[in-house]
Amino acid sequence: MQAAFSRLVWEVPIIAVLLELSEGDIALEDKSEAVERILSDAHPEELRDFLLNECERNTDLRRRLLTRFEEQDTQSLYDYKKKMSQRYRAPHTYRYNGPSFDEFHDLAETHREQGNPLETATIYRAMTEVRIENMDMVQDYYGEDFETELDAFVECILEADLDHEEKREYIDYLFERWGSDDSAVGTFSGQYEDALWELCTDEVGLRYWRDLLEDDLPTGIPEPSKPDDGIGSFDTRRYEAERHIELYADLLDALDETETLRDVYEEYYLDIREFCVRYARLLADESDVDRAIEVAEEGLNAFSNVGVLRRFLIDIYADRDPERHKKLLREQFLQSGNWEYYEQLRSRCSDDEWEDVVGEFEARFEGSNVHRLVGLYLREGRTAGAFEAVIETARDDPDDAFRRAVGDKGLAILSEYRGDIADYDPETYYEVYEERLEPFLADTTGRDHYQAVVEYLEEMRELGFDDEFEAFVAHLKQKHSNRPAFLDEMEELDT
Repeated sequence: MQAAFSRLVWEVPIIAVLLELSEGDIALEDKSEAVERILSDAHPEELRDFLLNECERNTDLRRRLLTRFEEQDTQSLYDYKKKMSQRYRAPHTYRYNGPSFDEFHDLAETHREQGNPLETATIYRAMTEVRIENMDMVQDYYGEDFETELDAFVECILEADLDHEEKREYIDYLFERWGSDDSAVGTFSGQYEDALWELCTDEVGLRYWRDLLEDDLPTGIPEPSKPDDGIGSFDTRRYEAERHIELYADLLDALDETETLRDVYEEYYLDIREFCVRYARLLADESDVDRAIEVAEEGLNAFSNVGVLRRFLIDIYADRDPERHKKLLREQFLQSGNWEYYEQLRSRCSDDEWEDVVGEFEARFEGSNVHRLVGLYLREGRTAGAFEAVIETARDDPDDAFRRAVGDKGLAILSEYRGDIADYDPETYYEVYEERLEPFLADTTGRDHYQAVVEYLEEMRELGFDDEFEAFVAHLKQKHSNRPAFLDEMEELDT
């Protein structure tokens, strides 16, 4: 204890300096010099008295000092968990955040600094387990602390520089947690999987993990539940089966066990969409393009959300089947709205073909997607059509819930396409701005709303009708003169 105090005497004076800094007695830029001066001039007895007094009135400082300088005894996982769990049994309820584990974090890092990474790992493991076991006592618990502590657990195992035999118990532990039937533990299965990837850093570790998984693999993937079955055990079993098989494939890929991986893909590519994509790419890489096309085409019919498969086939068919290539480009553009596929399709079509394609797109977008319709008109050089579509949409009463909810009044679409089409008929564009802005302003109050009004007015001013604009602004100020916040925001328009 005397040795610890002697060490304490020479390490703690910085606390006094920090206290002085907090009270403004020492400039921050001079703190290094101040520390040196105090270390040189202070008497050990004075420091001792100072420290005792500060610890008496500052519980956090006392805790940190004890954590740092007391001799640390190792404890069992059970003992650590018992102490941590007691924090949840305090008289008050932790409604949004769990209890503070700062004391245990400090203890863990002290062990780490003293070269005891496995003891540190035990403390962090205890923290993760206690957090899960007490999840029902904490509202809005998102697991950020859990992730930090699990990461620290893995870091400490790696710092211990264990051989494979010593590391196996930790791989076993993480694997058991990853596959746990406990729903609370299962909430963090993704984090446990990430931890396994971090811990299994070499081929030996990956093979051991693969062997564990092989012993736990399902014999197949259950059929999906029918719509009238509701959500039941079959859905859960299917999810778990897919999860195990997907991880197994990832491990085979990491180990370059291509033959086994190919067999897994062949068996399940119509059950797991990602397998269908990977299998098609693997076959193409191995120059078995015909089979790759067959697999991908089957996937288009078997799954929804097949954009990745369609993009794969677009590339494959580019030089093999021009008609199929164009059909897939058309489908991909309609599904994704990505104009890149529109441009690719246009470059592949004759003039007559393209005229028919544009006519089909126009018919699809009219009345259903004004933004794609305007985009089509602009890309085809049909400014009049784009102008008409924007003006008609701005003047119409909103027919979608979002526009009604935000009280859009058509101003958003005017603002969006102002730079593209306002010059076609600026007078009409300005008039529609006026028509839509006045009811928009009257709809509600609040500074955010008034700031939006000012932004629209600035856009109107750029259209160039100065006399009409000044009269309109004066009209708005007079009509809403009982809104001081509005008049205040309008001053921005005059600067």
